[in-house]
Amino acid sequence: MNLTSRIVFLLLAIWLGAAAVLPLFAMNFIASQAGLVSYHPNEDTLYLFTTRSACFATCVFYLMNFLRRRRPLSSVSPLLVISIMHCIFGAGFILVFGIFNLSLIAFLILLVGLSLFLYFESEKERSVLFKDSW
Repeated sequence: MNLTSRIVFLLLAIWLGAAAVLPLFAMNFIASQAGLVSYHPNEDTLYLFTTRSACFATCVFYLMNFLRRRRPLSSVSPLLVISIMHCIFGAGFILVFGIFNLSLIAFLILLVGLSLFLYFESEKERSVLFKDSW
């Protein structure tokens, strides 16, 4: 990979990382607008911003792995990463903005369970992939 490609991927990772994290600080970065926009969450848009931040953070994770020349080990890996990112940003939005709702917390617990399930499935697949490598 040439230097120009690496620079473009790194800038894209920085841009997506900032767009993922800024809503936790009540700011929103929209590419079509010149600056930052204030963000005031409510229960209706919390799901959208959590999913947006989780997707952007997942893209950053895989961009950084690509720049380090590391590839996912299995097809379960992207699902595991986006599930974990949903847990991180879901808990972050709930804690930072104080939107405590029983259904939100129940959904977050469900996502943690899904993440654990995907982790164990990924470990099983990893052990099968590298079983005969030695």
